[in-house]
Amino acid sequence: MRIDYVSVIGIGFISINAIWTAPVFAHAEHDKARYVAETGKDEGRCDLTESPCQTIVYAAKQAGKGDRILVAEGRYDITDVDSIFYLSSSAVPVTGGHQKNTFQKTSASIGKSILIGVPPEFAEGLAEKGFTVITDTKGLNREQQQYLDAKQSQLAAMNSAQTNVPCAQGKAGEFSCNQLDLLAHVPLSILGNSASHGNDIWGHYDLNDGREYALVGLTNGVSIVEVTDPLNPRVVSFIASQNTIWRDLKTYQFFDANLRRWRSYAYVTADAASVGTMILDLNQLPKNVVVAASETTDTSAHNIYISNVDYSTGVALTGKTAYMHVAGSDKQGGAFNSYSLANPINPAAVYKNPFNSRNWYSHDVSSLWITDTRREQCVDKNNDCDLLLDYNENEILLWDKTNNATPENLSRTQYQYVSYVHSGWWTEDKQFISVHDELDEQRYSLNTRVRFFSISNLRAPELAGEYIGPTSAIDHNGYTRGNRYYISNYERGLVVLDISDPRTPKEAGFFDTYPITDSASFNGAWGTYPFLPSGNILVNDINSGLYVIRDNTASEQGRTAFASARISAKEGETVTVVVQRRDGSKSAVEIFYETQAGNAREGEDYIAARGSVHWAEGDVADKLIEIPIASDSPNDEFSEHFFVRLFNPRKGLALGAPNLLQVTITDKPDEPVVIISSSSTASTAVATSSVASNTATAKSGGGGSPGYWIIALLLLILIKGQSPWRLKLNANSWLPAMRGATPRQSTTHKVI
Repeated sequence: MRIDYVSVIGIGFISINAIWTAPVFAHAEHDKARYVAETGKDEGRCDLTESPCQTIVYAAKQAGKGDRILVAEGRYDITDVDSIFYLSSSAVPVTGGHQKNTFQKTSASIGKSILIGVPPEFAEGLAEKGFTVITDTKGLNREQQQYLDAKQSQLAAMNSAQTNVPCAQGKAGEFSCNQLDLLAHVPLSILGNSASHGNDIWGHYDLNDGREYALVGLTNGVSIVEVTDPLNPRVVSFIASQNTIWRDLKTYQFFDANLRRWRSYAYVTADAASVGTMILDLNQLPKNVVVAASETTDTSAHNIYISNVDYSTGVALTGKTAYMHVAGSDKQGGAFNSYSLANPINPAAVYKNPFNSRNWYSHDVSSLWITDTRREQCVDKNNDCDLLLDYNENEILLWDKTNNATPENLSRTQYQYVSYVHSGWWTEDKQFISVHDELDEQRYSLNTRVRFFSISNLRAPELAGEYIGPTSAIDHNGYTRGNRYYISNYERGLVVLDISDPRTPKEAGFFDTYPITDSASFNGAWGTYPFLPSGNILVNDINSGLYVIRDNTASEQGRTAFASARISAKEGETVTVVVQRRDGSKSAVEIFYETQAGNAREGEDYIAARGSVHWAEGDVADKLIEIPIASDSPNDEFSEHFFVRLFNPRKGLALGAPNLLQVTITDKPDEPVVIISSSSTASTAVATSSVASNTATAKSGGGGSPGYWIIALLLLILIKGQSPWRLKLNANSWLPAMRGATPRQSTTHKVI
């Protein structure tokens, strides 16, 4: 495993407590203490000095992020082996040597918190935490000792760099798993330092060179790791910042015509005073990353979100403008604040919530466009509607933010067992939203519970389905890719749901990044990112750092993907895109596709395409989508790009990789066009499509003149035996003139 440091840049908190209909616990409370005394009882919340707990492990299970555990002077027999791991590896700090009753810190010579039964290998460092350790394990029976040995091995795995560990018979080394392989693990000691902890994570796909990166949030800064080769992750830069438990990250990428290259920035919030939104310049990658600026209007903030972008590329959606939204700010009672990114390193405020009340606190937000008949429920009934999902501690709020300067609330929704409405996302058909409640497992002794709401009525969302997990691990953040929902499930690690029908979500796989326990405590996987074009999944674990995971969850219906990740075309041609069905053929299935603008202009450089591809039961033939390319101005001096995206697979079909295709329109029409393909099959079939004004169709490769077949046969003979090379000739349609375009004869496309 190769892990390199390239540069280190130095620069200059809201505990989770529930809001229910009963007592209100403010999320902004932090550094809340949980008390332990030898005369205490393991009941209640352990948050009052007059009613402490009796054991460390019970107190740890009551603690939230940012809390700490104070242990009074006395003698404690460590008979619960899990307590050893909360002492040594938990993200919740545990300290001893506190006075009885008051829990003030005592002199080491006066009051001692004596731990009996801690094995020697776990005793190191406990003296500095205020404990006197008697390493006597006579009280451990054989089963306890075996359990302890196994946990110690798991702890060692969490602290070690690893690569290429497949999931076999429910295990990937020391990690429990199902249908998910470990490609790489980069521990905290390499990302930041061994004293740091992980928090949120995001990804970055550099359109200049196709490299992939993980942006890893840490308590002491941000680590940027190249994961283009997932078996050889490379730490590019570590950006030091003010110490805080909470950090959130998002990216924005755009084309600079003057520089003739894509430019990109990362936006990082921290829930700590004086940090503001740190803006990272990603334009020196793959060499290093530097701090470009800071936006300090919101001095601190819990989360950040960028709307109107594709989450694989960070590029603005066709015809849309990217906006930055800061959630959980120290301003306006924590309500979301919105900024224009017209100047990416100097975001301009466009909206500040006028109510300035804690009732409008936004913990996290996401958004989607409503383009069907439901727009009649929006403010402007005649146009598409930009819908903001606002996870508001004790409610789900839907806003019409089509005009980002004047968002209007459409609905407010609660549900049974509401404890802390934390975050969520939306399904790719835009009919359902997910809801993560971070405290219902603790407050109501529930197993993991993720809720899915129908938004057929934007004015009154309705609970449609629930996923209930096998453990009490807390669900934290989740994102949709195809019909899979990826959840950072704290102590159970990464959990993947099949949401082909969100009314009946089913677990499809998991990878347990925190194998120590599976309780409702704040250890384990904080965040995940499933949008890399490679299809690899990023996970950031509080206790052990970055994991790169391969998703093998599939179905009898198979998975679908493009035959290639990048193709080129010349002006005036019709580019042929190949869509494949792999690893299954059960049932009739469907996948949707759409073009997205890059620096190429829809309607001027290419004709927009949106539609779906169908396979009958048993059909695994390739499907073709044809997209006309315009003849552009002869004065263009750089290649132009647009994208084609597969989304919303139907009837059980899974989404494979690549599901994002980059099309490059070359500015030299006489150069040959090469298409890089991952396929070795040559069968094709018909795919229906709506292109631009719904008048064009996607075609099969089976038509054409006899000359087509003769040329194809001759070339196939020439390259016989060189699989996976194959040839596909494209009979080009005559394209109506636009911007000076002239009809061209069809051009041979080599497909590799």
